[in-house]
Amino acid sequence: MTEPAAAKRPAEHPEVFDTVSIVGTGALGGSVAGALRARGLARRIRGLDPQHAHIARDAGLIDEVCTGLPALLAGADLVVLAAPVSVNCALVAEPAMRTGLGAQACLTDVSSTKSSMVAAALAGLGERRGRFVASHPIAGSDRSGPGASRADLFDGRALLMCPTPECDADVVQRVESMWRALGARVAHMSPQHHDLLFAEVSHWPHAVAFALAASIGEGPRAEDARRYHGAGLRDTTRVGGSPAGLWAGILLDNREPVLAAAAAFRVELDRIESALRDGDRDALMQALARGERWRSAF
Repeated sequence: MTEPAAAKRPAEHPEVFDTVSIVGTGALGGSVAGALRARGLARRIRGLDPQHAHIARDAGLIDEVCTGLPALLAGADLVVLAAPVSVNCALVAEPAMRTGLGAQACLTDVSSTKSSMVAAALAGLGERRGRFVASHPIAGSDRSGPGASRADLFDGRALLMCPTPECDADVVQRVESMWRALGARVAHMSPQHHDLLFAEVSHWPHAVAFALAASIGEGPRAEDARRYHGAGLRDTTRVGGSPAGLWAGILLDNREPVLAAAAAFRVELDRIESALRDGDRDALMQALARGERWRSAF
């Protein structure tokens, strides 16, 4: 598949899960928990997170803190992997995941890259491989931790699912119905197309924001820039305040598509730099207009 396909809308009455287990209860995992709870779609929510789980429980996002996979998976109807992608990939390779995931349970993730996640699930889950379907809610934030979670985070937001032929049909339907019940607009896309697309529209733009913020923040006018900047810098660098460790993992996981996006960016940046060096107004306007045409259509 080379283009996203609008998925067929599931039944209007979403499933109420008896037990939902979430690995990673930070901003995104906490938002999944909060959204499920606010809509009455989970009777019990459990979390596994060495950093945030107790905070999430105290905030009322989850009911129970688990200390390991066996306890987390026992009796779970829905398992959501909301840890960094490298952790999620490692988890689906754990023997405890294969043996602990119920035969009727649904397993999904919210990782920002999909090819490695799907490959790890297919390789690691054995006879349970059909119980996994990859998801990516396009609803992130530059804030982290359970305090940044929002029960309405998915309202009206795009949600991409990347089912493969190995996915059990009921898993795709149940997970999609859940996301729609949380307010998301669901479409299907292949893992490969997803990663090529998001290298261009998310992963490399984050790298650019980090670099722009560093070029100013490490310079001689950093303090004045912090005090007196306007909306242009604020908007352009907003995601540059995201957790560096999280984004290092995402960029490395999707390295080749991100490098291709970087090369395309360099071509356009070179056009602008060359026109500036030459003092060529016409060439500069043409270079800027290449971006203006596409961005103004948003």
